[in-house]
Amino acid sequence: MSQKNDNALIVFLKYPENKKVKTRLGKNIGTQRATKLYRETASFLADSFSGSQNWKTFFFYTPQKRKEDILKWLGNRDAFFFAQEGESLGQRISHAFGKCFSLGFNNIVIIGTDCVMITEEDMKNAFSLLSQKELDAVLGPATDGGYYLLGLCREMDAVFQNIQWSTSHVFKETEKRMRENGLRHAVMRKLTDIDEEKDINIDDIKKRDVALAHRLTRILSKDKKTFNGKPKKWTLQTISGQSKAGPEMFRHKKTKKNPCSEKLRGDG
Repeated sequence: MSQKNDNALIVFLKYPENKKVKTRLGKNIGTQRATKLYRETASFLADSFSGSQNWKTFFFYTPQKRKEDILKWLGNRDAFFFAQEGESLGQRISHAFGKCFSLGFNNIVIIGTDCVMITEEDMKNAFSLLSQKELDAVLGPATDGGYYLLGLCREMDAVFQNIQWSTSHVFKETEKRMRENGLRHAVMRKLTDIDEEKDINIDDIKKRDVALAHRLTRILSKDKKTFNGKPKKWTLQTISGQSKAGPEMFRHKKTKKNPCSEKLRGDG
């Protein structure tokens, strides 16, 4: 493996299998839609962060038995592929960092596939912070209390131990582990993961990438979907002025009219 820099980006992902991804979102919009949405967002992030001259990209995937399917899906990207190893999420993340450190990389960042709002500038900023001698780590907080990005410039398994994963305490617990182990860290801007229906805001996604917003809208505007035996269609409600719900939100309701566009988001 040729190495032109000290930076490695780890992308954790799952094979997009129905009822195996975006399970919380699937309860809102249906499992098939949720799976298609996940495939789109994961593909978008894979395209966005592969082939950079500023870092090497590593896809750590699960389940291991879907290796051939993963390669058919993402194998044409300029990246390296490894199966996730470990029982808990913390063990799998720790193993991925250990693998990249063993390959000679000094600054390593990990992201998942839940946050489509991460930009190339965010990634460059994370690696820039890690390259500073006075810092050991960087964290990107998510609005749900987790984090969408974590970076380290030295191995520290304790950061991933005794964490209540998939809760609103993940970010605070991780910061606590860092302080307890003497890791000096920087905090990046807060972004939203796509885990549930309420997380989806098409206006924001359009600012990130218009084509992605259109693709997700097409997925979510399919009609004839049944939830708990009751058919629902999607309508797009545009809210003018200031609103707690945001300038543009997609909501579902029963209607005899043709459905318009609507949503976006994803969870793992």
